[in-house]
Amino acid sequence: MRGRGNKIISVHSVRTASQVLDHVEELLPRERGTVVLHWFSGTPAEARRASALGCFFSVNQAMMEKDRGRSLVGSLPAARLPTETDGPFIEHDGHPIAPGDVGRAVELLSSVMEMDIEETQRLVVRNFAALVSPSATP
Repeated sequence: MRGRGNKIISVHSVRTASQVLDHVEELLPRERGTVVLHWFSGTPAEARRASALGCFFSVNQAMMEKDRGRSLVGSLPAARLPTETDGPFIEHDGHPIAPGDVGRAVELLSSVMEMDIEETQRLVVRNFAALVSPSATP
């Protein structure tokens, strides 16, 4: 269980990754919380900086449907990639996706990371465990 003040903070940083990371660096000591950059779309340099600050990067199926997104996700540290659906804002076959549809994100992540599906599933579970357990955070 996370201690007092040690929170998980999901942050949207579309077109503002550098500014968000400035704030994280200045205002959030690592022992006070972990930032998850939701649907990260920054540059590789911003990804490296975010990783150095201890950030995670939640990934969803829509992120990996285009070459740029696949390339970016493939460049992120594998140990910092939990999955998400971003439902109901993402649709599949004309219907909003739900949390139970996260399997598609895992399948796409498996392809991007060039891992078999079972290995990717174990990776995602380990990443979630590291995220919610301060002693397990990489």
